[in-house]
Amino acid sequence: MIEGPLRASVDDFDSIAELANECFQYDRDHGGIVARWPHCFFPKEEKLRNSLVMKDGSKVVSLVEYVDQTMRVDGGSLKTAGITIVSTWPTYRGRGFMTKLLNKCITLLQEEGYAFSDLGGDRQRYGHFGWERAGRQWRFQVTRRSLNDSKAAEGHTVSPYTASKEETDAVIAIHEKEAKGLKRSRGLYEMLYKRVGRQLWLSRDDEGIDAYAMVDPREKEQVIIEFGGSPEGTRAILGHLIENVGIEALTIYSPWSHPLNATFFSASSWWNVVSQRMVKIVDLEATLLGFAPQLGRKYRGSEFRGSRTATFAIEGTEQRVEVEFSPGGVTVNKASGSSGSLTLSERQMVRLLLGLGTPSSEFTLPPKARFLEPILPLDFFIWENESV
Repeated sequence: MIEGPLRASVDDFDSIAELANECFQYDRDHGGIVARWPHCFFPKEEKLRNSLVMKDGSKVVSLVEYVDQTMRVDGGSLKTAGITIVSTWPTYRGRGFMTKLLNKCITLLQEEGYAFSDLGGDRQRYGHFGWERAGRQWRFQVTRRSLNDSKAAEGHTVSPYTASKEETDAVIAIHEKEAKGLKRSRGLYEMLYKRVGRQLWLSRDDEGIDAYAMVDPREKEQVIIEFGGSPEGTRAILGHLIENVGIEALTIYSPWSHPLNATFFSASSWWNVVSQRMVKIVDLEATLLGFAPQLGRKYRGSEFRGSRTATFAIEGTEQRVEVEFSPGGVTVNKASGSSGSLTLSERQMVRLLLGLGTPSSEFTLPPKARFLEPILPLDFFIWENESV
């Protein structure tokens, strides 16, 4: 007899892992889903309560997990939920289980006060539930030839991470300087840096560890999924990987605005801009509140003076939010009426606020809202190493 949607318990952990290994066979064949995604799989009640399941007796046959996250954005923060391990046993597909689980998940996200949710996956499939591509990032490719054309680093040694306390402390200190990413506990740091199938490399100069890079060696490419530190140390790691590890080319994913982008531009054969994740805005007001410091910084950096107001609304819902911009900062409040608001569909609102292009690349803004052109889109970043 099929039951669900239900919150999972510790007793369901082995069945959940079995289902995930069946549906994500690359991970199963390269160390196992639990070892490769330790931040998503561990048998604790507080973790498993966010795993929504359909069960046939004691067997978990369909699963959606939402992972509680705090996103740091240029001095602001948002309560976000990463959706992961969306899976159904092949013999149980076509029975509407995933639709039930995703709808239940969305209801819980609304009830539990999440600002927005992110996931990886097919745009057409998840678009039916309100998720849309978002989050601009740079994708660089570094080759032996392009690296040789850039300035070589001197006085650095590169070695693999051994998980010593000294190394872990140094890497955490470097990463904590990042303006964007997910908030991490010490335990999460240690978990992420020891993931099966990933390789963490460290650069040292005379004063100690000055840069690091996490590499995901995939079937057709080597991908740097997290990095940080000095330009010289980063250049040393790139050189070591190309020259000594035998990698012909490296792909690097980097935040839109990052101090090391200049280093990657100089060392790359090509680059482009791509989206990061699928995003669903759960609470428009909470989302804009989290980005208020970034909105204020962008407004102050524009040519505008005085105060301006924009009202955003998601059609078919009661979500209407007024944002007042001034040189002193940004205030965000619920709007009482829809008159004069910029009303868009749920997915359009994601593209306006968090998409790849400026508003005019897709939308015709009303005259009073055209001041948003140099302010949007907003930028966030989820390092691929911490994504779920």
